[in-house]
Amino acid sequence: MSKLGYPEWWEHTITVYNKFTDTQTDVIRWFKQVIHDCFWQLSGTELTVGKTILNSKSIICRIPKDDKFMEKQEWIKLPNDQMGNYFTLSQGDIIVKGECDFVIDEYTKGYRSSDLLGQYREYQACMEITEWSNNTGAGRCLEHYFMTGK
Repeated sequence: MSKLGYPEWWEHTITVYNKFTDTQTDVIRWFKQVIHDCFWQLSGTELTVGKTILNSKSIICRIPKDDKFMEKQEWIKLPNDQMGNYFTLSQGDIIVKGECDFVIDEYTKGYRSSDLLGQYREYQACMEITEWSNNTGAGRCLEHYFMTGK
């Protein structure tokens, strides 16, 4: 069942992985947040150039407005032990369709972000954000965050 006021097809659970690089130590950490009542859709376009057919597949995800969302410039100011209580959205962050218990550790083989993407991409059940927009604020109906990715 979807969140009150949102269409019934906003029924998916997703896991958002936010990348954070500590500027003092250059250590990369990933923080995750599970979010319910989201929209998930596979999208594709086909372009013919001469005798060549080019396919481009992408994923569209929408997250209903959420009190745990923070703009990236505010989120990165949080103490590390608080970052996991919120989520942000930016290019390069990862979204997995469903509740995912994978813990990303860029320094351990088998647990890197590329390993996570490799595990779920084949099933089109994850994406790396390429673009996003904040569609919340005065005058908006169905306030949400919109992402596309591959």
